[in-house]
Amino acid sequence: MATPRSRLLLTAALAAAWLAIGFANVARGAAHAGAGYRFWAFQHHCYSDVIALHGDRYLGGGRPLPYLEDRIEYPVLLGLALWLPSFAPGGALGHFTASYLLLAACLAVALLALARLPGAAPWWLGATPALVYFAGLNWDLLPIALLALALLAEARGWHGAAGALAGLGVSAKLFPGVMLPPALGARLGAGEGRGLLALGAGLAVVVLAVNVPVALAAPEGWSWFFRYNAGRGAENSLWDALGVPAGPLLEALSTGPLLAASAFSAWGAARVARRGGDAGGAVRLGTALALAVWIATNKIWSPQYALYGFLAGALAAAPAPLFALLSAASAIDFHLAFEVRARRWEEAFRDHLWHPSNVVRSLLWLALAAWILRALLALVRSGPRGRAVGG
Repeated sequence: MATPRSRLLLTAALAAAWLAIGFANVARGAAHAGAGYRFWAFQHHCYSDVIALHGDRYLGGGRPLPYLEDRIEYPVLLGLALWLPSFAPGGALGHFTASYLLLAACLAVALLALARLPGAAPWWLGATPALVYFAGLNWDLLPIALLALALLAEARGWHGAAGALAGLGVSAKLFPGVMLPPALGARLGAGEGRGLLALGAGLAVVVLAVNVPVALAAPEGWSWFFRYNAGRGAENSLWDALGVPAGPLLEALSTGPLLAASAFSAWGAARVARRGGDAGGAVRLGTALALAVWIATNKIWSPQYALYGFLAGALAAAPAPLFALLSAASAIDFHLAFEVRARRWEEAFRDHLWHPSNVVRSLLWLALAAWILRALLALVRSGPRGRAVGG
């Protein structure tokens, strides 16, 4: 029987192989950085925001300061992750290589954190071939690593550190914020006022320390992320496929399921903690539930969001058949996403293949969410030692 250490080593080896293949695929686009990069990369199915945004900003050797001189559609930490590798020598390829090494390190950190998190299954994140496509597509492995570390800190009772790490995660992308409702619920349910205060204080201090200086120095640049996303309609998502227009209905359909999942995860964690059950497991499952629901029902879909889904599967230790199905679906999704762009949104391809695939993709992630919900409900219904409570 394989030991946890051997399983982790095998997962790490697979992750390294997927990362190497992904780097080779995407790096060839660095030679085409600039005005024509996007369409060339769509045609060759090797697109990366890292190379595209380097071409927009740094190709001529300039390094405009994020937010002060450069309007960036990401939170502060991702703006820095975009800017700092511009100092690497080697032009677009050097920038991409430095960024990719950072993201590979983030994946390693996430896997180590998951390996130390009771009940998690790191192989869901490290063994999926989706890493070939998505590891270098955007910077999402950075907030994923921060979220994994925050959950590990919370599980070990380091509530201040958990809040601080979650604050860093939220300052990179908003997704890590989903751990806060179940974590706060667990502290409330356990009657741990000091832990609740530490979690909230750690979060507030870091979010303010990272964001306030930038917001004061460049209010227009800092707030662009919020204004840009608030004005977007449905893009590449379930709601786009169903033709839901921008407006209150779209916002309700996009945020409602997330709010419901977060509220349920907070309630479930509080109930488990109040009964003396596995509160750490409830926080882990509640976070996974909100992540899976969010990516399935968000008004905007970017292909690399699948990485948050695989993190959710890792947190929930979901079954292997779901892993295999979602890994295959993610590969198909990547190729369809860029083929439809390479065809310049050809009507037949868009309506008969791309839009239906978006519906199927969302249903598959909702299937993972349903499995996680069932696991969380079983934990809520169990007693302090896992025995069923009630009928």
